[in-house]
Amino acid sequence: MRRSGERHYSEEELLMHFLGEETDEAGAGISGHLTTCGECHSIYREYADLVGRIRGWQVPEVPVDIRQALKAALLARYRQDRARGRGGLWAAVRQYLVPAWNYALENPLPTLGYIAVAVAFALERTISTFRLTNLLPGAGEVIELLRQVF
Repeated sequence: MRRSGERHYSEEELLMHFLGEETDEAGAGISGHLTTCGECHSIYREYADLVGRIRGWQVPEVPVDIRQALKAALLARYRQDRARGRGGLWAAVRQYLVPAWNYALENPLPTLGYIAVAVAFALERTISTFRLTNLLPGAGEVIELLRQVF
């Protein structure tokens, strides 16, 4: 049960606490709160489980000889396409981008919507990741606005 005047911590604060990336004073406050607040403790445990699973991921190492063989095959294909006059890698990229560009020209509003969402997401992540709210007074309001809109 919460004491009057005590607040729940945000998910970001709880994650930063789990990662040990807050001030000692904030860390002590959160640690004390977690002993009395089941809701915040539950969120904290979810982060602990998630981070533990992420840390357990294993990406197999690609042997150097296989990596070099793939690189050589890609380079050979590029040179072969250039010799045949196909344009190589840029032609392949253009082949996929032209339909997307045509769609954007024919449907500007949905395209602008996609772009706005991508930019807003990147902006929110950048502000949060680099803790720009500490440097830019209005950044916190921008984040809140973005969260309400999206």
